[in-house]
Amino acid sequence: MFSQKTLRSLLVFTENQRPGPSFIIIYIVTWLAWHNQIISAYIQASGDFWARGSAAISAIEENQYMLVFFIACLILMFRLAFAFLSFKSREALNSADDDYSNAREDQKFEQNKDIQNLLATLETTKKQLQASKEREKKSTEEKNEAIRKTLELQQKVEELQADLVLSEQAK
Repeated sequence: MFSQKTLRSLLVFTENQRPGPSFIIIYIVTWLAWHNQIISAYIQASGDFWARGSAAISAIEENQYMLVFFIACLILMFRLAFAFLSFKSREALNSADDDYSNAREDQKFEQNKDIQNLLATLETTKKQLQASKEREKKSTEEKNEAIRKTLELQQKVEELQADLVLSEQAK
């Protein structure tokens, strides 16, 4: 009647079902929505709780149990159909991912040259980085040397200015 794959799929679906509202809750909510005049009659009635409840119950002209039952069944069927279709689509996407990964494994040996090219590029980049670090270190040393020489010259200029001031004052 059903294939093995269909039965396995239905079994996995029923085992992985997320908790949803039970049929009784769906029925009660549907009944209250269908017979909404009970709520408005309860609110508009005056008196104590029992009098208001009695007025609300008498406001229902005809209690349509079977119609509400069929609507609740329909809502439950829509919920289950939606859950089943989303489950099937997730299953199809997962199988497509598996097919893609299997195809990639077949291409692994064909693209060995790409890995070699990538490693060669990585080695070249490492050498360029090392040369760049050496140039940066050299430029930093040159900059420090230039600053040191500038400070020495500035100190000598200040000494000469002080000597000039002293020699002018001595005259």
